[in-house]
Order: sequence, then C-alpha cells, then structure tokens
Amino acid sequence: MRSGLLLLIGLGAAWMPDGGNPFVFRDVAQESGLLPAVGGIRGHGAGWGDADGDGWADLYVGTFHEQGSKANQFFRNAGGKFTLDGQEQLRVSSRANGALFVDLDNDGDLDLYVPSMPATKPNAVMGPCSLFRNEGGGKFADVSKGNGACPDGFMGRSAAALDFDGDGLLDLLVGEDPSYSKTKTTRLFRNKGALAFEDAGLPKGIAGLGVAAADANDDGRPDLLIAGKDGGNVLFLNEGGGKFRECPGSRQTFAWTYTTGDDSTCGAVFGDVNRDGLLDVVIGQHYKRPWMEPVPVRLYLHRGVRDGVPRYEEVTEKVGLKPIPMKAPHVEIQDFDNDGWPDIYASVATFAGGRVHPLIYRNLGVKDGLPRFREDALGAVDFPTAEDKATGRTGDFFDKMLRDRKITYVAPGPSCDFDNDGRLDLFFCSWWIEVPSMLLRNETPGGRWLQVRIDAPGMGIGSRIKIFRAGTAELLGCQDLAAGYGYASSQTAIAHFGLGREETCDVEVTLPHGKGKTMQKGVKADQRITIKP
Repeated sequence: MRSGLLLLIGLGAAWMPDGGNPFVFRDVAQESGLLPAVGGIRGHGAGWGDADGDGWADLYVGTFHEQGSKANQFFRNAGGKFTLDGQEQLRVSSRANGALFVDLDNDGDLDLYVPSMPATKPNAVMGPCSLFRNEGGGKFADVSKGNGACPDGFMGRSAAALDFDGDGLLDLLVGEDPSYSKTKTTRLFRNKGALAFEDAGLPKGIAGLGVAAADANDDGRPDLLIAGKDGGNVLFLNEGGGKFRECPGSRQTFAWTYTTGDDSTCGAVFGDVNRDGLLDVVIGQHYKRPWMEPVPVRLYLHRGVRDGVPRYEEVTEKVGLKPIPMKAPHVEIQDFDNDGWPDIYASVATFAGGRVHPLIYRNLGVKDGLPRFREDALGAVDFPTAEDKATGRTGDFFDKMLRDRKITYVAPGPSCDFDNDGRLDLFFCSWWIEVPSMLLRNETPGGRWLQVRIDAPGMGIGSRIKIFRAGTAELLGCQDLAAGYGYASSQTAIAHFGLGREETCDVEVTLPHGKGKTMQKGVKADQRITIKP
C-alpha cells in the first residue's frame, strides 16, 4: 500500500505545469454568457443543479438585494453556455445565503430551496426563505407560503439535503444567522411529502453559518455538523427513529477561540483526505481582519469510532495548512487535479501573471501517517504588505483590496463540472458591486477521473461511495454523496473522484439506513456513470 502512495505522489509532481502553481484556472464568465448579467450584484448564495434534465448543470445566484444591485438570478446551461432565465418568480428580492437544487418530492426533477434572512430595515422588501417546485423542464412554481420550511422570522443561512429518518424523502438542514435572530437555532425540517415540512426539533440556541451532513460514525445514518460561533461547532449523531444526540466531546474537539464579535467559524465539509475510508472534517473561517493576524481553515482527521462515537484530531499545522491572510468562509474537499488525492479548497483567490489562482491546498499523499498539503496561490503576490496591515477600518482595507486587485474572497464558491470535461470548476460569486463574479474553468493537467450519480429515492444522497483499484481491496477514494456543504453554496449530487493513472476501478455503493449495497467491477475511467442499487 505504502509504495502505491509514494508512486502517486511522484506522478502528481510530474503533472505540475511550468514548475509553478500546479492548478490552472481561467475566468470564463464573459465567454460562457454569465456576464454581464451576473455583474453588479451583492452575491451571497450560489447553487448548481440540472434543473431541466439536459445533462448540464444550471446555476442559481442569490444576492443581498438592495438599491443599486440586482435580485436573485437563474442561469440555464446549454453545452457550457449560459443564458439568464426570465422566470420572474425566481428573481426573489432577498438576503440569500445559498441555493439548493434537490428533488424534494421524488418526481424526478430538481426543486429549489433558497435560504434567506428577512430584511431588518422597516422599508426593505427582502423576504425570508423560498421554496420552488419544479413543474418540469426547469419551470418553477413558488410554493414558499405555508410549506413549513420557510417560517416567518427565520434567519436562514447555509442549507444541506439529507434523508435523516430513512423514509426516502429528502429533509433540509438549515443554519440560522446569529446576528439578528432571537432564537439562534439551526433547523432540521423533516419532509412529510408533497413539499410539506415540519420542524424536527434540534436543540435551541445553536446557530449555524455552515452545515454539512454525512455518516460520521459508520452506522449507516447521516449525522449533522453545524459550524458557527454561537452554540457551535457541534456534531450531532443520528440515533435512528428521527432522534439525535450531541456527539460527546465534539464542542471541545471543534472549539475555536474568537477575538471579536465579527469573528466566527463558517463553512463546513466532510471528506476523506487520507483515503482510509473515514470522513474527515474541514471548517472555514470568517474573521474580521485576518490580514493583521492570518487564520487557517482547520482540518480534523477522523481517528476511528469507539462505542459508536467518532474521534477526531485537529492536525491543521501538522499537515501544512498555512494561515490565510483573508476571510475564507467557503471550504470543500475535492480532487482538482485528478491525481487521486482530495485537495482542500477555500474561497480565496490571488491575481498574478494575468491569471487568477484559487486557494487550493494540494494533497501530496500520506507520509508518516499524515496527509501532506502544499499551497502556492498566496505566494504569487506580496500580500499583505505593511500598507495593507496599516489600513484602519475594515472598509478602508476592502477599498484598497478592490483597487489593487491582488487578492479577493467570496462567501459562496461552489464547485461544479459545468462543462462536463471531467474537471471541477469554481463559481466565485462576488459580494462587491464593483467587481464582477468569476466562473473559473479548471484547465489543470491531471489524471483520469470518474463521476458517480445514484438512481435511488432521495437522489441517493447520503450513500457511501468507495472506489477501489480494480480487482483489489485497495481503497482509492471514499465519499458520502452530498448536496449543500461549505458556506452559502450547494453542489450537484454527483460524486467526483480523481483516479490518477488508473484506467479502470471497482465502485461500491452503500445506501443509507441499510437499504442495500452494490458493487460494479471494472468500471472504465473518464466517464460519468449512474448506478441504480
């Protein structure tokens, strides 16, 4: 096994273009058709999903709608080219914090849930969360009122889909913003069918900026991770029968120290970074002035399960995750160079040499029992300079950031293979009206790949997918199929695996709640497959 790991590390080094940043991205927002429509927004939510069923992922962009900016927008993708859809009901005036495309009524097409915060100013018209039923072909009807998942006064943040009770219907885990809310309580909305929901009753007083769902203790049931300063970070274990208990010690394990009222943890994601079949955790940060004192995103390695309780170890510094001198709210664990090792991405980018460089910690493989990561994007620019650190108010710094165009960050930055070429791209949804959003097309030279969809009730979300070297028990990758993780972002319910130089592999799918397992052997690389267990 160890020799295989070292071999992959060597092959990965050979793929590095020009001996510099190994990741190559190009902004194609203009040529793809997103601009100029997606310019001039205060973007604060983004989600990918194939709403019309044509095989190409569409994009919904949520905004903080205010004077001089634009309301929410829906873009259709046809062959990698986007057009702005004219459905007025989707142009919601809101304070959006995400957009989740999932099939909530099991009719075969993707509905849309948009978490949002009601306006806090008396004369503002920005509304609460929204729910849209897909009538077919990506035509949507607004069914927000009275559905149970859009309660009055709820300050909705990030949203994740899961089937927590095993009834085949997707439920909604939605964080709540702690800044203005009276309850500061993340909600778990149970799907009763026919797009009706009820509050499943998570403990009160736990606010969430980021949420994620996956099976942390390998019992076949999805667990809940809530990231946020007020009451969190905390992991809830699914006991079955619709019941949850707080994971013993999770608050202590995932604890962060905050220095000001604006400092907080933010996005959250599960993923197997060291290919041991156990789901690790990454949590992002939203600190007020990180250019003064850089703050890393943090990695917690899964160290096994004891008496039904998963044990995690914080290894951020040990594995090479350097502090970031910028807010880094959104995080993902994805293989961006298809070398077979999942990388860690934070929604920060630098600009140098006529290119944009998203901040990706490249996974170099395992050494001495730990995964190792290297980051090159921050080294492309001289940031922060003494002048950057000397700026007074936070607003002064952001003015300078926009002028200098050395570095930026975004709240939502979901990944998606929007052009179906087997490489994961990134949508950088801009908060600043003066700076257009970016669609970063991944042009990184890399290895082979495989994408997996599951044809099952609830879109197969929550299924454990394992990839093995063909004909062996050697694990090449492990994921729980998910939609909605990181921060204010959602992704397609398609698991993406880099395969390095493997031309074939074996694929094992285990449905949640013990509903079945299947294995497909000798699956060819460089394709998207659909498995029906």
